[in-house]
Amino acid sequence: MAFSIFSLMNLSYFSKKLLFVIFFACSFMSVFAQGEPGNPTGPEKPAVYLWKITVYAQGASDAGINKSFSSKLLSAIAQSGKYAEIGDWETFYKELSKSPEVGIGQIAGTAAQHGADVVCAISLTEAFGAYSISARLVKTSDSQVLKTISLDRSLNSLDDLTIVSNELAVQLLGIQSQQPAPPPSGFLPPVPPAQQYPGGAMQQPAAEAPVPQNECTSKFNINELVSKIQSGFPATLKDCSATLAKDIALSKSPFGKKTPLKEPKSFMTDCAIDGIKQKLPSGADEYIKPVESFVQNILNAASAAGGGLDVAKLSSAIGGMNVMDLINDLKIKAANDACVSSEPYTPVEAENESGGGDSGDDGDRKILSFGLRFGVNLSHLYADYRDRYTSSSGTYSSTLGFQAGLLLDIAASNWFHIQPGVEYIQKGMEDFSSSYIEIPLLLSLKFAAVRINAGPYIGICLDSYSGISCNIDYGVSTGLGFDIGMFYIGAFYDYGLTDVSDRPNFDFYNRTLGFNLGINL
Repeated sequence: MAFSIFSLMNLSYFSKKLLFVIFFACSFMSVFAQGEPGNPTGPEKPAVYLWKITVYAQGASDAGINKSFSSKLLSAIAQSGKYAEIGDWETFYKELSKSPEVGIGQIAGTAAQHGADVVCAISLTEAFGAYSISARLVKTSDSQVLKTISLDRSLNSLDDLTIVSNELAVQLLGIQSQQPAPPPSGFLPPVPPAQQYPGGAMQQPAAEAPVPQNECTSKFNINELVSKIQSGFPATLKDCSATLAKDIALSKSPFGKKTPLKEPKSFMTDCAIDGIKQKLPSGADEYIKPVESFVQNILNAASAAGGGLDVAKLSSAIGGMNVMDLINDLKIKAANDACVSSEPYTPVEAENESGGGDSGDDGDRKILSFGLRFGVNLSHLYADYRDRYTSSSGTYSSTLGFQAGLLLDIAASNWFHIQPGVEYIQKGMEDFSSSYIEIPLLLSLKFAAVRINAGPYIGICLDSYSGISCNIDYGVSTGLGFDIGMFYIGAFYDYGLTDVSDRPNFDFYNRTLGFNLGINL
């Protein structure tokens, strides 16, 4: 029998009141059901809507652990299908990580701004070689803590992070493991019935070939990659910068290159990347992309007003870089890479091709090299006169001479060199000169193409001045030079400290200003 408005009108007062109470209770339960986490309903959020969640971890001394832990836990939650992650987790994480430590209210507020309904706030405290992990599930609308879990675990590898992340997802959010349960003991799949094939033979159809699983063609150790980049990347950038400065100087010198220079930013990028590629372990080619981005940030910091590279700012930008930012990016990328292992790695000292320099040196640096030097000089004698009654001093007029010699360059590091040598040099005064075999021992500070030299010398006299005997000369030599490709241009000043004659009442000291050219072999 149909129920109509007229039937309702014929109901008793008690029946009408009972129907009104039932209708009100159903409406209240419908409204209450809208607040159920995981599957809200209503006009704003349809039934298929999943609550959006994000994760923020803090407290570990290594920033890479904080970010990797957050990423892995968020991935474990999202893969369950019960919650959806926010659209731009990287921006959310970077915004919070600007502060050393943030509270629950700030975490919840920032998560809400990025569209999250709930947030997992993780606090890591390191003690006795392990971590005390406190996890809170927080509603972003009112910062209400819905659930709290505490764990004590070791986090020594990426595998540990994965295990703990899955454990937290199960305990904190009630998410079950996504791994399928193994079949019961003795279980065998059903065998299809035999089929009648032409010829009357009863045969089973051939078994289908198993579908090949996606496997890594080669795995590599993230700790090996991090160690090699941390030790070699700064030196590679400095060497590339020095080479660029030399090429620019050489292009402007009389010995300039005949071919045009490569655009400085392109040169620096290619030089740095080629140097790092030689250090990458097999299978890590994909990890060159974070390195390229890091190099571009350095070059942008050293850009001139017109957008080109300011070479003068480049050294400062390289010196002020924080290579740990690159290391953290590599660790985060490796956290979600199934082809990466995390095993202890000890650097091998013999990897330095130069024979074992310090960790900041590049393997292509020559430890020993030779150089030829030749040039002209202006020399004069400084004289002190004294007798029983008077004393005086003065200089004699200069004379023009020349020098030529050979030196050995010992590169103790990229910036500190030792240069012993031997050369023939003419010294003296106007109308009188003497020849020496001079043996300098110079200490050289090298900054890109510039050298600052200083050290002692000793000169063995080969002949004497007219009427003046010639003794051994020793003193101090200082100078400034430029390495332009294989060429050297420099100036020096020898300051004699010993009397080079035996004339009574006179002391003669050599003073020599020289200019030389050279070839670095």
